[in-house]
Amino acid sequence: MVKRLIPALLALAAVLAWAGPAAAHGRSGEADVRFAQTIAGMEITVVVRASVAVPSPLQVDVVAHEPGPGGRLDLELRSIEDGGSSSGSVRIEADRPGMYPLVLAVDRVGPHELELRAGGERSVLPFAVLVPETPLWEVVVYAAFACAAVALIGALVGAALARRAVAAGFAGGFAVATVVAFTAGLLSPWFAPTVPEGAPPAPPPEQLLGRPNAQPVIEVLPGRPAPGTEFRLRVELFDGSTGRPADDLVEHHGALSHVVVTSQDGSYFRHVHPIRTGPGTYEVRLRTETAGRHRVYAEFERADAGGQLVSGEFTVAGAGTAAEEEDEARSGASGPAPVLQPARPVAGRPVRITLDAGTADLQPWLGMAGHLIVRSDDGGYLGHVHEAGSMAAENPPDESVARYGPMLEFTFSFPRPGRYLAWIQYARNYRIVTVPHVIEVAAEGSPR
Repeated sequence: MVKRLIPALLALAAVLAWAGPAAAHGRSGEADVRFAQTIAGMEITVVVRASVAVPSPLQVDVVAHEPGPGGRLDLELRSIEDGGSSSGSVRIEADRPGMYPLVLAVDRVGPHELELRAGGERSVLPFAVLVPETPLWEVVVYAAFACAAVALIGALVGAALARRAVAAGFAGGFAVATVVAFTAGLLSPWFAPTVPEGAPPAPPPEQLLGRPNAQPVIEVLPGRPAPGTEFRLRVELFDGSTGRPADDLVEHHGALSHVVVTSQDGSYFRHVHPIRTGPGTYEVRLRTETAGRHRVYAEFERADAGGQLVSGEFTVAGAGTAAEEEDEARSGASGPAPVLQPARPVAGRPVRITLDAGTADLQPWLGMAGHLIVRSDDGGYLGHVHEAGSMAAENPPDESVARYGPMLEFTFSFPRPGRYLAWIQYARNYRIVTVPHVIEVAAEGSPR
């Protein structure tokens, strides 16, 4: 009997593997959507919770990491296909970080826009409302177990009535159904995931190699801001092939774009998330007390392409002081400095960087327990890695769960010898803590 089952089981595995369509770029239907935004003087993360069905209420949590002056935040969800909308608002309290929930309504899957408005600023964030599809292997497992239950009852009834042939037939059906159910369950990790309802279609064959890099235009308005005055940093992205706005960014580590701004000496440091003000255009309001040259680094990911890092610079006019910037750059940090293993890194070799955050009550920010940002002294190089433990977590908790720490560990390889500026960031009580550090990297073969 087992030999007779083998061809059937192989055919079942082939059908299940063939039935799994190619997954389109993006998230699964069970995953939340996260958009970090620096808007109206606040650093927030908007979390759109996953939907299990539509139409239905849509839970949205606004996580205020740096609430700043606070104020009202208006949100409007719009369907791209039919224009249907739902709106709501939360009032973020000044200097009170935390979660601010609201409920919107969604009546269809597919492409949507989430519009944010606060303090005279407006950001429009594109995303897709997805509903998970039941995988075929799961349907097979449940159907096979149902058949096994019916067959078992039939076998018991046949035995009770002393009808051996009937009992034997049902017993054989029970065995076959049970083997099919367990086989489909055991093979499920090897089958392609199902594409959730509402997901964008897979790219055509000509785009399988990815899209071209985006070309940036980075500028500040006004063009030469004075120390202590507010200015706008604008990053415009254009398709390297067509010259049109590159307006196809996807969620990348909890944001559409990550921007790091540092003064040349590193006393000024900001890790921000610009608002989307137009197709391919991202802006953020900043203020610095430090005069002189400033470096800008923008990290993002285009749909059906890999991550990309672009850079630029601007100059702050006049004479300024870095004292206030140094205090602000440390941003709530206290305790011991990071520990390096080896103590003096060598270029081209991995180094382990460990920070003792004091207590095991850290919360994830941008999907990770910690972030390490490294810049070469001349500003020509920027690296960004995540805390090792949280990277290994298959299902990390959301921002409300404080379970990480106290030790944060990073692994990094410095490309060249020299002086590097480093910043470690993590979240505690929803606030972002920044720990600056200076690292001297030796050349290969140099005395330590």
